[in-house]
Amino acid sequence: MKITIIGAAGTLGSCTTFNLIVHSLANEILMIDTWENMLKAHYMDLNTAATGKDVLVRTGGYEEVPGSDVIIITAGAPSGVISSRMELLPNNLPIVRDIAEKINQFCPDAVVIIATNPVGPLNYAMYLLSASQDRRKFIGYSLNDSIRFQMMAAEALGVPSRRVDGMVIGEHGGSQVMLFSSLRVDGKPVTLSEDFKRKIRERVPNILRGYETLKPKRTAGWTSAIGLADVVRAIGKDTGEIIPCSVVIDGEYGYRNLSMTVPAILGRGGVQGIQELELAPGEQEGLKVSVGVLKEAVDYIEKDLGMSGG
Repeated sequence: MKITIIGAAGTLGSCTTFNLIVHSLANEILMIDTWENMLKAHYMDLNTAATGKDVLVRTGGYEEVPGSDVIIITAGAPSGVISSRMELLPNNLPIVRDIAEKINQFCPDAVVIIATNPVGPLNYAMYLLSASQDRRKFIGYSLNDSIRFQMMAAEALGVPSRRVDGMVIGEHGGSQVMLFSSLRVDGKPVTLSEDFKRKIRERVPNILRGYETLKPKRTAGWTSAIGLADVVRAIGKDTGEIIPCSVVIDGEYGYRNLSMTVPAILGRGGVQGIQELELAPGEQEGLKVSVGVLKEAVDYIEKDLGMSGG
């Protein structure tokens, strides 16, 4: 499998390249970035790290993208301290528009995974700008929300995180919906108090705030790289695994004309289906709020791109 990473010189792009190499998830990895010196530095190190692995790591331009099975987008505009990922939309949308043009020109049939924030709106923009508008081929990376949900629930329950499963849907942001009804310990449902749920939800704003307060000029590269490897593995090995991702909705959960996190069935060709869970009443209301946030972003995108929504 050939994978192209656009934005490979950044934290997320370089971490993802490393993880794909370590887990032997590609035969060829093409690294693209306009930050030339940093790209070369990462390439030199990663190419050495690939010694003994059956993978060709190289740098290049868009003219070398043809033949890619998967394209991972981690590129984004420099930003200052933010309070919401949605603040990144005006500056990152033009970048995504340019990348979409290149993909349409050089590799329109690839599965595109976007990890640039805000993930849901930008994944929908990629879909709108695509030559095929085949929603199966566009995936927004948002698994970190579910990973963090499992981590926080495990800490609150006092059990190792490997024993806990749980899922988050909706926006990859402040209005995300933690599905406590999906929470399992050793595969078994758990009964949780409203106070327990409230305390977990209150931790969500602190995740982004914690990074921004430190001003590290980096993203959660290692966490995202682990999750992106899971997504790539499901696609490359055609596993049919269910992974929460932001995907284009067309009637599922009662909504359409946007991209939001749902349990996506992933395999060869991208999204093979969407699992529709039975949501608790509070979760349904939470999703309605989250969709409202996402629709505001969709309105901005459609206006900016000169398109009318459905």
